[in-house]
Amino acid sequence: MARWGFAFFDSGVRFDQPDAHPTHMRNLSRFLENPFDDVAIGIARLIAFTTDHLQRMIANNSGGELSPRITATTSALGQVTDCVTDDQTRLGIRKARKQSKDNFRAAIPAGVAKMIGAVTAEFGPESPEVTECVPQGRTVFSTCQDDEMSGHLQTLINGITAHQAALGAPLVTKATNLKTAWVTIYNASEVSTGAKTVSEQGKQFARENLQLMLYLNLVKLMEMFPRQPEKLTLYMQQSLLEVPGGEEEEPEPPVPPVPPTP
Repeated sequence: MARWGFAFFDSGVRFDQPDAHPTHMRNLSRFLENPFDDVAIGIARLIAFTTDHLQRMIANNSGGELSPRITATTSALGQVTDCVTDDQTRLGIRKARKQSKDNFRAAIPAGVAKMIGAVTAEFGPESPEVTECVPQGRTVFSTCQDDEMSGHLQTLINGITAHQAALGAPLVTKATNLKTAWVTIYNASEVSTGAKTVSEQGKQFARENLQLMLYLNLVKLMEMFPRQPEKLTLYMQQSLLEVPGGEEEEPEPPVPPVPPTP
C-alpha cells in the first residue's frame, strides 16, 4: 500500500492501494491507443456497451469522483443516439436514458448525505449552516419531483459556497459536479428522440467523440484503481464489445521460470 514519506500531496497516490506485484513489460505505446476506435465494433455494440457502462459508473460513484466523466459520457452518447434512425434502436435508447435517470436519481440522497455530513462535522447538526444548505431537510432529495431536483441541488451548492472558507473548495466542486451530472442525465431523458438530419461527417464525429470519452473513462479508472485490474469489470463489460473472430490482443511474453531454491 502507499506509505507515508513515499508520496507527496496531490500526487494521485491513494493510501490502502495494493503494493506492486510482479508482472511483465508491455509495449507502452499500446496504452496511448484507443481500443474503442476498433472499426469492427458496430454502432449498436458501442451504444449497448456505453449504456451499461454509464449505469455502472452511476451505481458505483458514492464519492462523486466519476461525476464529470458521467456527464461527459452522457452528453457524447446523446450526440451519437441522435444520429440513430432505426426505430427499435431508438426505443432501446429511450428506455436506457430513463433507466440512467432513475438510477442516478436514486443515488443522489446518499451523495447529499455525505456532503451534509461534512457541513455537520464543521458546524454541528443543528447549526444554521446546515439549514442554509438543506432548508427543507435531506428527505426532499428523495421526495421531490424530477424537475425540482436541480433547484434543491443549487440551494445546496449556494449554502456550501457561502462557507467555502471553512468547508473547502473540493466540497463545492463535488456538489457542483453532482448537479451538472443530474442536469445532463435528466435532460437526455426528457429530450425528444425524434430523428434528426445529420451529415455522415457529423455522425462520424459524434461516434469518434464517444469513443474518446470511453477511453478517457478507462484512463480515469486506471488512476482510481492502479494495480487492481479486477476492478474494471465493476465498470466495464468488455464482452459487450467483443466481435466474434476479432483480432487477438498483443500476446503476453512468456513468464521466465523460477529458479529452484538452493
